[in-house]
Amino acid sequence: MRLLVLVLIFAGGDFLKSQIVELSGGTSSLYQSQGGTVSVRNGAYTTSVGAGTVGGQFYGGAQLVKTTERAKYTLGIDNIPFNLPTDIFDSGHYLTGIGAGVTTRVGGANLYAFAGATSNTFNSPFFNGARAVTPAGILFVTGKVTPQWTASAHFIVASQVTALYSMAWNSGTGTQIAFSGGMGSYQPYAAASLSLTRQRIDLKAAYYESGSQFRRTDVQTPISSEPYRENILLTVRATPYLTLTAGRQNYLTPVYESQNNLRSTVNQASVSLQVAGVAMSAMLLQSTYDGSGDVSMVYSASRDVTSRIHVGASYLVSRPEGSSSTDELVSNVQETLSPRWVLSQTVDTSNGQNTFGFGGSFLSNLATLSADYQTYYVPARVQSPFEQALILNAQIHLFGRLALNGGTFVAADGQLLYTAETEGAVSRQQGMDASAYQRYSMGSMMVRGRVLDSLGQPVMGAALLLDQLSVYTDSDGYFYVRERKPRTHPLRVLVDQFLNGGSYRVVSAPGEATSSANEDQTITTVVVEKILRGKS
Repeated sequence: MRLLVLVLIFAGGDFLKSQIVELSGGTSSLYQSQGGTVSVRNGAYTTSVGAGTVGGQFYGGAQLVKTTERAKYTLGIDNIPFNLPTDIFDSGHYLTGIGAGVTTRVGGANLYAFAGATSNTFNSPFFNGARAVTPAGILFVTGKVTPQWTASAHFIVASQVTALYSMAWNSGTGTQIAFSGGMGSYQPYAAASLSLTRQRIDLKAAYYESGSQFRRTDVQTPISSEPYRENILLTVRATPYLTLTAGRQNYLTPVYESQNNLRSTVNQASVSLQVAGVAMSAMLLQSTYDGSGDVSMVYSASRDVTSRIHVGASYLVSRPEGSSSTDELVSNVQETLSPRWVLSQTVDTSNGQNTFGFGGSFLSNLATLSADYQTYYVPARVQSPFEQALILNAQIHLFGRLALNGGTFVAADGQLLYTAETEGAVSRQQGMDASAYQRYSMGSMMVRGRVLDSLGQPVMGAALLLDQLSVYTDSDGYFYVRERKPRTHPLRVLVDQFLNGGSYRVVSAPGEATSSANEDQTITTVVVEKILRGKS
């Protein structure tokens, strides 16, 4: 509460003459939280106050941000991105601090300095709620050594010390090499990574070595898995109709309120083929988690029967160690009634029993609504890794700048959870247009991406799904999503919902996209190919 008073006093008259007041709030079983935030923006100042409950406990927090031509100053709660250039498989790391921070440039280098305390943050999307835990000083520095080499250093001085150093080389033509090393929470750490992007090949490869209790900082939450040992993902576009993928990922997952880490491994191989208008794919998944293992296979085929009707089927097989096998057949028919209306029917056959499901989507300026049955692979649930769930998504724009958002999600353990949120803004002064509100409303973190065709041309109106948020590309093929905290989101390409009326297949697309405060981050690139009618 003292922090709240301090922020409001510091903001003073700017609060009274503010130009934009934004209110947002919601409830979620996914985050086990309910709460809301009031944000006030006026020129160089942004003040926000949030409160709510997490797991039945009350939390509150406040933040004041002042931006000048030379620096950005933050007082109160600050979500601090903590990514290394070797984080090519997961760049959604961050920590939360309560105190004072500054972001600026010194001698050509980007510098972030913070003094205060690190915090257990509870990752509520509706408000920043935190409690000071460990006094800490933080210094992050990044700068160009040559036009192609970038050096960075990350220091955290707290109850345990973190000092990590990195060098990264970018050819500018699709090749990136990086090295990181040092210690995190007094545990040794070393990493090397290679990323290649070519016309026919995409390669991500890295090796990570660390102490068994390594953590980037001694903050218990948010719990974030760290890659461990060898990690590789290779995609080969052998022909325009044949794509091969193989990969192996190892992770160390922290155990909450413990210094222990749990190791998990996922090996995968897949092939996708386009023949006579039929898209076929086969995937092999082998996972180990907490000493148990599973081998699963997924076979699928789909095609357009007419310009409006799409049919598909998937056969799912799971062979867990020490448990009975499961087989499941999922069939789907999707009908496009109009550019706004799509209906789908699903039949799930498992253990001799049939389950019927219905869904669809509606798109308009007022509302975007969808309900679809989707099958997820949950590696942590070794004995029964496939989970079919009804995924709901709703975005409703009411009067003025008031919007309602809601959706269901499949959690890491396979549970079906929900999130619902409302967001709106009012202007205290005339002349504030909608574009100004859009720049402010969604936070400082951004997912940036682009959709191109196989000839390298941008695709306008391409449809993608980030978690359960539908986004569409602009005339240059770009899409942008802003949010308050850096996160990594599952990414899907909805080739049957492109707005330009064409039929497409995915040539290459990452499975995830990560938001970041760095405007110069690598753009998430999706490549699709247009399917010509009658082409075999």
